[in-house]
Amino acid sequence: MVLQDVFFAGNQQANKMFLNKGQLKFEDVTTAANIPNDGAWSTGVSVVDINSDSLPDLYVCRASNYEILKGKNQLLVCKGINNGMPVYEDEAAAYGLDFAGLSTQAVFFDYDMDGDLDMFLLNHAPSHVGRFAQRSQFLNTYDAISGDRLYRRDGNRYTDVTKESGINSSAIGYGLGVAVSDVNLDGWPDIYVGNDFHENDYLYINTGDGKFVDEIQLRTMHTSQFTMGVDVADVTNDGFPEIISMDMLPADHYMQKRSLGEDSYDIFQMKLRYGYHPFFTRNNLQLNRRNNLFSEVGLYSGIAATDWSWSCLWTDFDNDGWKDLFISNGIPKRLNDIDWVNFISNDNMQRKMSSNQLTDSDFAVIDRFPEIKLPNYFFRNTSDAKFNNESSAVSNSKPTFSNGAAYADFDNDGDIDMVVNNIADAAMLYENTLSEDKRKQHASLQLKGAPGNEKAYGAKLVLYQQQQIRTYEKQPVHGYMSSMDVPLHVGLNGSVDSALLIWPDRTVQRIQLKSGEQIIQWQAGLPRFNFAQLSGAFSNPTFPVEDLTVSSGLSYDHTENLFQEFNREQLIPHMTSTDGPALAVGDLTGDGLDDVFFGASRGFKNALFIQQANGRFVPSPQVALAADSMCEDVDACMADVNGDGKKI
Repeated sequence: MVLQDVFFAGNQQANKMFLNKGQLKFEDVTTAANIPNDGAWSTGVSVVDINSDSLPDLYVCRASNYEILKGKNQLLVCKGINNGMPVYEDEAAAYGLDFAGLSTQAVFFDYDMDGDLDMFLLNHAPSHVGRFAQRSQFLNTYDAISGDRLYRRDGNRYTDVTKESGINSSAIGYGLGVAVSDVNLDGWPDIYVGNDFHENDYLYINTGDGKFVDEIQLRTMHTSQFTMGVDVADVTNDGFPEIISMDMLPADHYMQKRSLGEDSYDIFQMKLRYGYHPFFTRNNLQLNRRNNLFSEVGLYSGIAATDWSWSCLWTDFDNDGWKDLFISNGIPKRLNDIDWVNFISNDNMQRKMSSNQLTDSDFAVIDRFPEIKLPNYFFRNTSDAKFNNESSAVSNSKPTFSNGAAYADFDNDGDIDMVVNNIADAAMLYENTLSEDKRKQHASLQLKGAPGNEKAYGAKLVLYQQQQIRTYEKQPVHGYMSSMDVPLHVGLNGSVDSALLIWPDRTVQRIQLKSGEQIIQWQAGLPRFNFAQLSGAFSNPTFPVEDLTVSSGLSYDHTENLFQEFNREQLIPHMTSTDGPALAVGDLTGDGLDDVFFGASRGFKNALFIQQANGRFVPSPQVALAADSMCEDVDACMADVNGDGKKI
């Protein structure tokens, strides 16, 4: 069996590599493996077999080329195994991947389906301050150090194709999380990018011609505001993947009260006018409705509030066939603490900071700023997009400042374990102590793909089991600044009716799942899979509808009068002056045809439409109704109140 090793990227400290020696024992082999350490600020790590020699290589992102930050991204290529020890050399420049900027994470995937691995590079801005303006000003712009990048592999070199691909690469992108998945089940890999601060998240739909279209505003109603880690997986066992993004809403009411929350109503509305998508400061779970739309159900699912969260990972911890959820959280300095905000935004403090005149007493106050460690979260999937918090069942769990996380079966006993990186503290290894009977209730699929993609990134497993259609994707990058190139782990809760393995080149083979480890080799000549048939079988039935608004004559646009009630009463949950517009339907003329009344807001005229015999509606001028335009029409009804056969 393969033992999973661990690599940690260090921030201004040494990168570390640990070899798994078995029985959850690891050996530090950083020096022997020739891992370079130049003191630069490393961020996310990605695993990829860049030269197709079946040895895993490492791409290390760096924060560089800005003020005192130096260095470039590294591509640590494994040059071979020497007495059981891997040896690495940095070959980023040779492949054209030695980017110098503010990188967060890289994803290797075959976006153009030509058989080799391309790369999406997630970057972040140095600051969000002073960059808030009309969003249209930043679209189709290209920032040298902070804009995201898309690289196409051409032979042994990578070509920057960001501009022609439709990828946003502006100065307001603040990418902290990225995940690749076939969101719409058309056979082409899509990209979800989580952006911090005021920029939208991106949902890039692959159009199949080398381009991507950002459809976040078309497919979602809102997103998290300060998005950090993200993950994409089918957690409802209906075939279609869901999207989760992390934010920083505290679960504890005391912490909520001492933390800044949502934007004020005026700022929220201003951002909408500037072209930004609605977002809210909480974890978001986007439930795939199987009709190209998502419903955000984080509050319903029970995962919306986990405090200052970073990584989110979906995997099956209890081998019951449902993907569970791990969330890491904690930050040393809570920058949204109200006391801290009041201290740092004081005019005197701002003048000192701008003129670089901070005193020792000022720094002493900053040093006394409270640091609150938090425990990590484990949630069990109870189906129906709901999760139970099982964190209390974790023994020896302690509060930490956790961020990056990766899962694997580190002890090869049949269940998934978890390793977590911590700030200013030792890393943690969570051992899964599932019972022996449940450990056997799994299949571990090690895939050996075609030349150019030997790790089979992008492969999809489809399981049919009674009323469930489960999908699993082989994509290594998940969560926050983390990557895990592990076998597909499948919980076997009962017998599987049938299983299809769809390779990255979209060929398919039927496989027999069995308990334990299976090695499956790609083979030439397999039939192509019909993704249109797959997505059609999974999706909700659609019914043809036709918009008759214009042809029927019912053309009425409601205009709301602007009145900000929250300035008068800050504790009301919603404004009451926007309860309209009123709507009433009834036969006002006695001709047996329904007529329609539309109410108006204060200062605007309402409208009455009389139905004609041909089914069209004609507006009826009503002087008495027009004279009532200074009132807010919040409700309306039609009734014969005096029994004369006429409705009013």
